[in-house]
Amino acid sequence: MRRFGGVALLLALCALAATTALARTAPAPSASRCGGSLWRLKTLSDTTRRLVSLDPKTTTIGSIISRAGPGTVSARRTTPFQRQTWEVVAQIVAFRLDGGDIRLLLFDDGAYMHAVMPAPACLSKTTRNRNAILAARASFVAACGKPSLTWEPLGAVVYVGGVGFWFGDRNERGAALNGAELHPVSSFRLLAGCSANRRVRR
Repeated sequence: MRRFGGVALLLALCALAATTALARTAPAPSASRCGGSLWRLKTLSDTTRRLVSLDPKTTTIGSIISRAGPGTVSARRTTPFQRQTWEVVAQIVAFRLDGGDIRLLLFDDGAYMHAVMPAPACLSKTTRNRNAILAARASFVAACGKPSLTWEPLGAVVYVGGVGFWFGDRNERGAALNGAELHPVSSFRLLAGCSANRRVRR
């Protein structure tokens, strides 16, 4: 078991090194390539990023989706939810590639929401907690495989941490009705699934 854990860690480190190298050679991130007008919020590189507490608070999906949304989605951090890093334990029901991001569909106790791992090429020099964001994505890919453009079922149970984010599009499968997401994801810890039945995608 320890040997398997060491292999998974090695794979995650290799993936992190590869994505870091790719990010260094990619064109500079921009709104047109990285998610529109909210891309700086999505990558924790906005002008109000220093207001975000990086010390995660444990919560539940149910608690997050019960919050009142902001009404109008702003490119500034106007609510306490956006100024905090949160951590939930959940099942990843499905995942897919969304542009260059990895979108996770989380489920717990009858409630759904999304968590998003940004594309490495969209993280800028001003992104806070950059290494943790890259490491979380690399750990997920090493353990659970590369995503495709369509939703794929998974079933892994994980701890996921990320910054509170309000998203305007609530029509996506499994999106919270109040528009809440964890975006960017900054921590990922596997409890069950994925590695034991890992599918290799080529």
